[in-house]
Amino acid sequence: ALRGHDVTLLEKSGKLGGLLPLAALVKGTEQEDLPAMVRYYEGQLNKLGVTVMLGKDADVSAVQNLKPDVIIVATGGEAVIPDIPGINNRKVVSNAKLHKSLKTYMKIFGRELLSNLTKIWMPVGKKVVIIGGGIHGLELAEFLTRRGRNVAIVESSDMLGEGMVGVMMAHLFMWFAKKGVVLMSGVKYEEITDKGLTITTREGERMTLEADTIIPALPLGPNKELAKLFEGKVPEVYAIGDCNEPKLIADAIGSA
Repeated sequence: ALRGHDVTLLEKSGKLGGLLPLAALVKGTEQEDLPAMVRYYEGQLNKLGVTVMLGKDADVSAVQNLKPDVIIVATGGEAVIPDIPGINNRKVVSNAKLHKSLKTYMKIFGRELLSNLTKIWMPVGKKVVIIGGGIHGLELAEFLTRRGRNVAIVESSDMLGEGMVGVMMAHLFMWFAKKGVVLMSGVKYEEITDKGLTITTREGERMTLEADTIIPALPLGPNKELAKLFEGKVPEVYAIGDCNEPKLIADAIGSA
């Protein structure tokens, strides 16, 4: 819009911001005020005369009716489900399921009140194993630890904290050590049972991490299906942000 284009924004939910309000619930607003960023963009879209259509699915017919010259798809990434025997066990709470629950409660209570309420109750047991030690897993672990959960993080690669700034990661790891958070990298996921997650450690030891709840928190995967549907139907189609290549918030803004 700043460059003179006539822009229409379609959003299937009733609110702008995507996962940012949810990310703010988990991350807090002390270091990154994500709700403020959403408010900034809402103000700019209104100021620049961008047509915003909420509660609107961007299916092929709906978009073609707008007769666009260009379609830019920014629908976000897709949750990755790890291929582990027993992944459908009742103890496993998928990221998608957790997001859906928190979004529903956020609509009712708002972010700040919900943040306080999660300190009293959440649909998560006392002992939690998080599968995935990248930035998503670490931030979730901090959120749950602050709410009285005993947390273990397991990661199949040799490195924990992928995507996190080094200084912040160092401080977080020191805090994890004080709080007794278990950090394990270089593990092999063997199976999920009613007892917990069975792994083989870096040293070759087979062991079971007991858990009430197991949460996969792996990096998102690309989601280009919608962009493919539009190919050949309009002159130009672009996929940006996580739906093209999942990275960090700054990378999504940069690609836009």
